[in-house]
Amino acid sequence: MNSAVEKFGQIVDGQLTDRPEVSRKLLITAFRLNGWFGKHIFKKTTPARLELADICNRVIIQPFVHPEQSAMVNIFTPCELLQNFGLTPMFPEALSCYLSGAGAERGFIDAAEKAGIPETFCSYHKILLGAAETGVLPKPRFILNTTFACDANTLTFRRLAQFYSVPHFVLDIPQDQSEEAVQYVADQLKQFGEKMSALLGKPLDEDALRQAVARSQKTISIYHRYLTERAKKSMPDEMTSEMYAAFALHVLLGTPQALQFAEGVLHEAENAPDRGEELRLLWVHTLPNIDSAMIDLLDFNPNCQILSTDMCFDAPVLKSVEDPWRAIAQRVVRNHLNGSAQRRIDAVLECARQMQPDGIVWFCHWGCRQTSGASQLARRELEAAGFPTLVLDGDACDRSNCPPGQMTTRMQAFLELLEEKHDRIHL
Repeated sequence: MNSAVEKFGQIVDGQLTDRPEVSRKLLITAFRLNGWFGKHIFKKTTPARLELADICNRVIIQPFVHPEQSAMVNIFTPCELLQNFGLTPMFPEALSCYLSGAGAERGFIDAAEKAGIPETFCSYHKILLGAAETGVLPKPRFILNTTFACDANTLTFRRLAQFYSVPHFVLDIPQDQSEEAVQYVADQLKQFGEKMSALLGKPLDEDALRQAVARSQKTISIYHRYLTERAKKSMPDEMTSEMYAAFALHVLLGTPQALQFAEGVLHEAENAPDRGEELRLLWVHTLPNIDSAMIDLLDFNPNCQILSTDMCFDAPVLKSVEDPWRAIAQRVVRNHLNGSAQRRIDAVLECARQMQPDGIVWFCHWGCRQTSGASQLARRELEAAGFPTLVLDGDACDRSNCPPGQMTTRMQAFLELLEEKHDRIHL
């Protein structure tokens, strides 16, 4: 880890017990500086991705500065309802990555474990819980989470609703993809809309909701067109770009900014050079973009590129649906992470056949039982279909679970195998 980042993390950790408000102010300042430097100094990636990074940075800061205008969600929560009431989403997957990026995750993890959270619990959720327990993360207006795709959701958000004493809405998602399941979820969403309206003292604007949902559908459709184009092009980038894309394709869906991002990356792909002889990877689950050795190996590497992560094509492309409630419900119920592990494997395999990667990395993030539990079944099926697959164990946001170089050694060995296969094919 960069010595300056490490020192900053130690300063933040040192204030958690007695002066959490100081830690909060330090983090807000760091996030603002990160946004400014990313936008004006470190212009490494493409314009569309730079603009998205700036938007995500501002969204992360908002709940710290104006918590009364924010709601806590999980990454799979449909947030068009929040947009209707002018609320900003805050979710563990993004918050924890930002705190880890600031080198400050350890103090929050320790605080969560001292409060009784098991060591084996998901690191994303432990950091979120620690941020709340220490007083660094202010109280949101309410909490809205889905029951899929992570079993930590029901535990984490119930505990936080009790801790903050705020209203808690749980969107129960059946594991089957039937029309009855879609209607069940649509009915819940309508009820939540009414309850939020009463809670916030604002009427729900159904016309605005319909427009937001239409933007969501268009954003997903355009991004799938981008993936088709990306399969033919060479576009070296960084792991963090995929993390921001997941941000846009989940909690920011429905916003003009998410749509602008999808249109921007499609345009950039259309104008990118054709693919060359580089190795190309399809990634499953989150990315360990805090691991410096992995960064050196994969970021902006012209010889090895990540095509996409399945977190960016998990939602289906839907035909235009006039009823916005059913449209949201269909998107959530038919997400490929909802239901059996086989649905996710099938979706990854379908994308692999479309994008033709040289290999697939199935990343088992610490504490994610669903991803880890399906890993060997996935590896067998993906390799049987002709796609070499690396099951990589690690942690996307807790450095103590990522011994320096351990993941990278396995990744390097995998890339060497892919290179040998690649060379044989092109002899």
